[in-house]
Amino acid sequence: MPAAATASPTRTRGDLLAAARALGASSGGVGAARVLSLLYDPDVEVTAVLDCLHADPGLAARVLKVANAPYYRQAGHIGTVDRAVAVLGLTAIRGVAASGCLDRLTPPRSGTGFDPERFRLHSLAVACAARQLSDFSGAGIASEAYMAGLLHDIGWLLLVKVDPAAMARYVPPTATQQTADHACAMAAEQAHFGATHEACALLLTQAWALPGWLAHSIAGHHAAAAAPGVPPTSGLAGLPALLALADHAALAAGFGLHADAAVPTASAALAGCRDDQLQALIAALPDTLAALQTSP
Repeated sequence: MPAAATASPTRTRGDLLAAARALGASSGGVGAARVLSLLYDPDVEVTAVLDCLHADPGLAARVLKVANAPYYRQAGHIGTVDRAVAVLGLTAIRGVAASGCLDRLTPPRSGTGFDPERFRLHSLAVACAARQLSDFSGAGIASEAYMAGLLHDIGWLLLVKVDPAAMARYVPPTATQQTADHACAMAAEQAHFGATHEACALLLTQAWALPGWLAHSIAGHHAAAAAPGVPPTSGLAGLPALLALADHAALAAGFGLHADAAVPTASAALAGCRDDQLQALIAALPDTLAALQTSP
């Protein structure tokens, strides 16, 4: 396990909560936390989503840009947010808007040791893989899987905000150490930052009033533990396991959060799909991400 240059004291819940609220409100427009909470309110009306997007020019522009990308085969045909929602549907718009929120939450490269582009690509790769795995498994939670994949490592953004100097000094465990014991990585984070990215992710989702299934799926994805409070018969109960496999797929495709990230051993059965489906997904991920990022 790497030794921190200077260990940080344990962070109080109050300190982390204050930083979480500031992170969610500091992005301009309506505020990323408010948008994410609205998007995943199970009772939200389409008109409420449209009102939110209309009030945030940055997100509206993002929705239009992505809606006209070749990936959606609508290039040059969608000129309004209302039309984008009507053509692509609320599920697709949720993913686009959530991606825009993540981009604005992610800090620019600033010498902290945190690579925002690597973080963005890793998050998007896990989101795309999780959505595909949901389809393969028949879980019927593609939208939820995409959102959870997109936000699964969001705790790192809170650690950057709370202590950028500590982030600049942090050296992740080597690939060998990560493979040997995930607890080693968590112990290194706790000793160095005074909190782990998993704990920070749980706190962020709770502070932003995101659904409980999302909060606990994100916090439990490394252990692939069933989300507490979710009925066992619900497809959401297996979301942490699905995220764990999606994370594996992203790493295997070369989209790791850290340069030498280990690729843990994983079985496709973890998410109820076949090994050949998993291997095809991994092979296609680079092209999938390239298509999503191609401007019209």
